[in-house]
Amino acid sequence: AGFNVGFSLRPSLIMAKKKKRTIKQWKTKIDPVFHEYVRRKEVDNHTGLGKCCTCNKTFHFSELDSGHFMGRQHLSTRWDERNVHIQCRKDNRFLYGLQYEYSLFLGPELSDELLQLSRQPMKRMEFEYQELFDLYKAKLQELKDLQSF
Repeated sequence: AGFNVGFSLRPSLIMAKKKKRTIKQWKTKIDPVFHEYVRRKEVDNHTGLGKCCTCNKTFHFSELDSGHFMGRQHLSTRWDERNVHIQCRKDNRFLYGLQYEYSLFLGPELSDELLQLSRQPMKRMEFEYQELFDLYKAKLQELKDLQSF
């Protein structure tokens, strides 16, 4: 004779779908890794010293920001390495990035290209955000392994 256990698996338990992250959540995940990478790639591997792109003064890695030429609100240039360079906190935070001086640092062609690119709407797929995060996480680890500060 048959034996009935008295339960069944609900399809919702079997096919639990992974929830998509919001753009805000991706920014929170990618930004710290990307910014540390930018700050580390533009300083000396042994001393941790680097020059601010707008005032040309030398600072230690720990005292530098990742300054954006075109603001972070523009997703098309937010994680573009050509748009982000080391900048002292004074210039970046208190002098609003000194965009004119920043444009001189970049040169007219790149400044114009980034300006045009920033005006283009950007829509990324979930996997593209994940690829960005994985790329900069790997690049950052490579740098950390090289650097002695």
